[in-house]
Amino acid sequence: MKKITCVLSMMCLAVCLAFQSCDDGDGYSLGDFTAPQLATVRALGGNAFYLDCDVWGTCWPVNTDMGWYVPIDGQRVVTVFNPLWDDYEGYDHAVKILEIQNVLTKRVELMAPQDEDKFGNEAVPTTADGITIGNGYLNVSFVGRLPFTTSVSLVYPQQADAPEFVMGEDGYYDLELRCNTQVDEEMPGSYSMVSYSLSALSFPAGFRGIRLKVNLAGEGEKELVYTLVQEGEY
Repeated sequence: MKKITCVLSMMCLAVCLAFQSCDDGDGYSLGDFTAPQLATVRALGGNAFYLDCDVWGTCWPVNTDMGWYVPIDGQRVVTVFNPLWDDYEGYDHAVKILEIQNVLTKRVELMAPQDEDKFGNEAVPTTADGITIGNGYLNVSFVGRLPFTTSVSLVYPQQADAPEFVMGEDGYYDLELRCNTQVDEEMPGSYSMVSYSLSALSFPAGFRGIRLKVNLAGEGEKELVYTLVQEGEY
């Protein structure tokens, strides 16, 4: 966990990290490296995998020394890599992975009225800027490592007449970020980031985005709106 905390700290300082590069005509070199990137692992069987990066697109790792890493399809990671070539055998880039750490990866859950206490509604230790959406995932970066007993869940408040996820008439899904520490005493820190897959949601014609209700630490109840599809684009 020390490694991922270090990597996530680097993400916060990404604006201060210089992307080492050569002249445009020289391509990449072994000295080039990225700031920490969010990506999704796409497993291909055995230990073979590629990365579907939120910013860099599809990246094929050329490392021959990564037998220790066990890829899980859909697993979110924070990674730093050395880009080597563009347009590599059907992938956007070929890369040498310098660092890769798994991020806690969860799904959107249905929250029945009788389950509200289970999910809790304590303040989530993050800021509005710490919640982003990219590549089919909602990502939450916490201001510190959470206690082992803490559960932070992305939920859809289930409607009595609708057992599944239902998009609002305005084209937005109404979701909530819920936090439950479960105990009062302080416990050793656990994870610093979580990514929620949005694959359970359907995106029919008229889809606009996600409206998120969250109790932010130090700010109280907030409604954050993420417009993912502009009107007329779908």
